[in-house]
Amino acid sequence: MINPYINSIRPDPEEMERRAEMLRDSFSEDYARSERGESIRPRLGDLMSIQYMRERQTLTFVLHPELKATAYEIGYRIGRDICSDMIRGKTLPEIMESNQPIAEGISYAFEEIVEADLKHAVYRHYECADCYGLPNIHDKVCVYEAGVAAGMFSEALGRECMVTELKCCANGDPYCEFLVEVTD
Repeated sequence: MINPYINSIRPDPEEMERRAEMLRDSFSEDYARSERGESIRPRLGDLMSIQYMRERQTLTFVLHPELKATAYEIGYRIGRDICSDMIRGKTLPEIMESNQPIAEGISYAFEEIVEADLKHAVYRHYECADCYGLPNIHDKVCVYEAGVAAGMFSEALGRECMVTELKCCANGDPYCEFLVEVTD
């Protein structure tokens, strides 16, 4: 295979942050449009096939598990910088309650809060868009979800949180389960 992107030049950090800021602003406006019932794409609308995401994201993590750490970090920044304004609350239980309807609202999953106190929480996703219905590949693949949640919860709480996937449909489990830990 010849890869035409192998020699892509990485922009300097300031330029990367400038581009990221432009995208954060754009994504924020996209969410606002969606809340107003407006589509981003005029002819195709905003929904697309779940297979598109799965074949890229999940297969990537199976073939290149070393990318999971990077995917978690990317998800964290997305959660912190873009999605955190979607949740409210001053304590982890309040934040979890505020977060609970979001996944279903965007057709990502049905979320159940199993437990939540001031230092940790456990929640489950049923019919997860990332992995529900996949064969048991003996792997947990909801890496972006964990990172996004960690970023959202950390920003909303004002304290660092870590989110770890404990169970995953792609690992033969009936649902995806995540542990939230306040780490500071």
